[in-house]
Amino acid sequence: MTMTMTRTGGGKMVAVTPFNIPRDPLMGSNHLTAVRWLLASLVALGHVYLLTTAYEPVRVHQWTGGYMAVNGFFVLSGMLIAKSLDLRRDLKMYAISRALRIYPALIVLLLTFAFVFSTVFARPGGIDNALSGDVWSYVVRVLFLGDPQNAPSGIFAGNLEADFNGPLWTIRYEIAAYIMAAIGFAAGILKSRLMTLAAFVIVQILYLALPFMIDFSALPQGLLPLLRLSSAFLLGMCLWQWPRARRPHWLLVLGAIVAFLFLGGGFGGELLGTLALTGLMLRIGLSDTAHGSVVSLPDYSYGIYIWHYPVMQAVMFLRPDTGPLGLALMSTPIWISMSAGSWHMIEKPALRLKPKKRRKAAVMSENQGAEHP
Repeated sequence: MTMTMTRTGGGKMVAVTPFNIPRDPLMGSNHLTAVRWLLASLVALGHVYLLTTAYEPVRVHQWTGGYMAVNGFFVLSGMLIAKSLDLRRDLKMYAISRALRIYPALIVLLLTFAFVFSTVFARPGGIDNALSGDVWSYVVRVLFLGDPQNAPSGIFAGNLEADFNGPLWTIRYEIAAYIMAAIGFAAGILKSRLMTLAAFVIVQILYLALPFMIDFSALPQGLLPLLRLSSAFLLGMCLWQWPRARRPHWLLVLGAIVAFLFLGGGFGGELLGTLALTGLMLRIGLSDTAHGSVVSLPDYSYGIYIWHYPVMQAVMFLRPDTGPLGLALMSTPIWISMSAGSWHMIEKPALRLKPKKRRKAAVMSENQGAEHP
């Protein structure tokens, strides 16, 4: 995608491609960080109920708020990753940037798991747990994109959910999407509008149809989630290729919401929900008017996503009779604080280590750099 620069009426330089127009909010100040806050908080809200009652009541039809929020994260990620690949066109810089976005905060979380959670919030606990082979096996497994959904060495023993940090399951799919997107761009497939759309349609059809055609119990466990999240990611990549689609009319968004409310319980309901959510995210996140206080919001969303669950589990370990409201009141100030520390002390400094050599256009778009789930 060839790109030029144009000057707006206010004298500000804005990147313009053959497919987009000046004043595209995605190329400058926008509210996407606030949208990511909302998505991460929706995931956390679902877990407030899951960890206390084993049921998430925040749902439309069978689709919980947390489930749809993860889809929303992947849509945003696909759009921003396509933007990054298209404007930078440097796979080495791209790979370094992605690693710096995901791994520093994740490594700190896993070290905290080994030295704090395994020693204090376990039965039996103690310093011996910090040296346990099971604990470090878990750390290595998560770092190398293995299954994070268990709690070794008695961590959170007795809790309703026997996981240290269930939400980490999406990170391996996020990294897989980064890799496949880079390969697609390098091969020229995902540089084409029509090929990107075709990839989305094919993956979506496979996701919808395969469960009716194949016994998934005989297939790798991660195949269906891979298709689900790849579909959402490719939808986001299509939005980069079609900038006008990033500005859906409110009537279209309302129509998608109504369709989801009435038809979302049937075949294709998840797709309707994802489209409705995407429309809302675009209208809020890429608003014509950027409000300074919202634009300057620090990006705690990744920290919220990776810290809220173990903090809630720790509260439930100490106060097992806590209900949803009590868990929310006790845990939220803690995981917000941990998220703030993660952003200001780990994530933001790590992002400063990105390679300095960038194409001019990429410099114009670095303000909106977080694409995680």
